[in-house]
Amino acid sequence: MFRQSIAAFIKALRRERVFLLLAAVTTLILLGAIGYVITEPGEGHWWDRFGLGMWWALVTLATVGYGDVVLVTFWGRLVGVMVIIGGVLSLSLLTATVASIFVERKFRRERGLEPIKATHHILILGWHDDVEIFLDQMLRRLATKVPVVLVNKQPPEQMEALRDKYSGKEVHYLWGDYSWEETLQKANIMGAVKAIILAERRPEEDAAQVDQRTLYTALTLKALHPKIRIMAELLRSENRAYLERAGVDEVMIRGQYDSYLMAGAVASPGFHRVITSLLTAEGQSLWTIEVPPWFQGRTVKELASHLHERHQATLVALYTEGQGLSLEDLLSDEPSAIDDFIRRKFAETKMTHLFGRAKVECQVNPPGNLVLGPHQYALVIAAQRPSL
Repeated sequence: MFRQSIAAFIKALRRERVFLLLAAVTTLILLGAIGYVITEPGEGHWWDRFGLGMWWALVTLATVGYGDVVLVTFWGRLVGVMVIIGGVLSLSLLTATVASIFVERKFRRERGLEPIKATHHILILGWHDDVEIFLDQMLRRLATKVPVVLVNKQPPEQMEALRDKYSGKEVHYLWGDYSWEETLQKANIMGAVKAIILAERRPEEDAAQVDQRTLYTALTLKALHPKIRIMAELLRSENRAYLERAGVDEVMIRGQYDSYLMAGAVASPGFHRVITSLLTAEGQSLWTIEVPPWFQGRTVKELASHLHERHQATLVALYTEGQGLSLEDLLSDEPSAIDDFIRRKFAETKMTHLFGRAKVECQVNPPGNLVLGPHQYALVIAAQRPSL
């Protein structure tokens, strides 16, 4: 990424002919030094006088004016006038051009037109009215400072205000259609770890068209980066199967749990308020933590007791996430006839994974005598994420 940034900056310098201006300034310094040697009397070797002349030309060109070297002859002063006038013109052009490059880059970055340089980032593709709530809760729950890249066609001013709001976080913005391969490449899809596709409903679009674009985006993501984890939002539940076949790890149906919350609120007046309090990352909330290796082989009761005594946290559930073995995990980076044969056979059977996608096994309110194993995570209620 650093090399790419340097290459892009050098390309901008070439486009604006900055190197030509630098060559003109260097030539002017050399001609000024030669003019000094020819017109000004002096003693010593000509090389020493040439070096003194270059120092005088550089100081004069930069309008510093130390006064340690002074021209005394008529022709020498004429050379000085030429160096002064040429220096003012050339340096003004040079500084103005370089400054315009930085201003242009800043403008393009604020407008979401610059390629993303972040790595190990999370892509949020699309926009709707609840994205700001989602972004706020996600940034609160991320354990580390993970870069987040917003890809949409919202007004740049709105995105700039959002980035100012989370100035302590690494939030980036890229303007463009997230379903296009070119836009995903600019978002550095190969460096991303997760992608979240939102159900963005555009004017004159129905639910089927929105879900269709989500499917196209998921297929493009997997084609560009087969190992990226994808969470997608749908408007119609009957389209879930298509996304699962496309390799999406988690599929969410917009408004799926509204009926559950309403039914619970009807039966128990405090139900909705309790659930809402647990879901928001304010006060007592739900957090996930990885069960540390030194707790493996011990019981759930010991872990629950440790969490309660040391972190004032209540254990709610355990889950184990197993990653399925995918086609790309088996193949080598270098192309070969065997790899081509395996890909062809997988394409014929329409398979992408040998043992399915990532499978999550969850156990709510686990028994106290259950023995903990590897690759397990605990869901707890606490004021903040416990650090084990």
